[in-house]
Amino acid sequence: MMIHLKRNWPAKLLSLLAAIVMWFFIMRDQNPVMEVTYTVPVQVQNLNSGYIVEDAPDTVRVVLTGPRDTIISMKSDNLRAYIDASGVKPGQNNVTIGFTPPAGMNLVEVKPDNITINVDEYAERKVPVEIVPIGKFSDDIALKSVTIVPKEVTVSGRKQQVNTVSKVVMKVNVAGQTKNFSAVSTLEAWDIAGNVLDVHINPNQGQVQYELNLLRKNKAVPITVPTIGTVPEGYEVKATSATPTQLTVTGREELIDTITDIQTEPVDISGATETIQGTYNLVLPSGINSNTSTVRVKVEIQKKAT
Repeated sequence: MMIHLKRNWPAKLLSLLAAIVMWFFIMRDQNPVMEVTYTVPVQVQNLNSGYIVEDAPDTVRVVLTGPRDTIISMKSDNLRAYIDASGVKPGQNNVTIGFTPPAGMNLVEVKPDNITINVDEYAERKVPVEIVPIGKFSDDIALKSVTIVPKEVTVSGRKQQVNTVSKVVMKVNVAGQTKNFSAVSTLEAWDIAGNVLDVHINPNQGQVQYELNLLRKNKAVPITVPTIGTVPEGYEVKATSATPTQLTVTGREELIDTITDIQTEPVDISGATETIQGTYNLVLPSGINSNTSTVRVKVEIQKKAT
């Protein structure tokens, strides 16, 4: 058997090599090596917790080569480039963008592969929220109360920016408002000159509730006529009336809302046996006004039916 194997061994070896080469070319034609380009996100890794990087690129382009079936089966959503920030310091730093190709693939290049990033110290602090009104209330409106939620927020980011924050504001349009209202708005961090700063605000939205009072509210109320004293025995008060029967009063909303009627000064009916008529003054509570100060009053008195 060994004798047969040793016969013509050079020819047999050449045949084996030819078969291997032919297999390689056949497989290459069926599963060729291809070059593909992906846009992948960039992650900053190993960054000191006391530092912050905000100008690193969001994405880079990577060029890979590999067999077609490997490329087809690969999930490109899982590809990630990275910046190893373990050695960076505050200020400008030149860093390399790295990429580890998946199994079966080869990395051709990363575009860009070197960049300059600015590193700053990280800082955060609590800042109260203030309202900045847009427009103004009319002269008839008084602010009763205003409630802000949240009352304070956390600003964070580059130390220099965070330290420059003078206040966090919520802009609220109050022009034309006459009743209680609420508003929701995005918060802004301002420096002392009113410039908006590039910092993170948590939470980044606020809500405000306004309670308003009308300084001059009008209301129509009836006029009532009080009496003092008593009529003689055998007589009775049939009815009391005023002309006009009602009037419009003006005052602060909280006062006007408590008014149900306006009285005249009392009519003395002591010993009266006939109808009393005349002009009487109105008694207006403090803070309540009216264009009318007197009215005609009539108190009808008659004998009791026997």
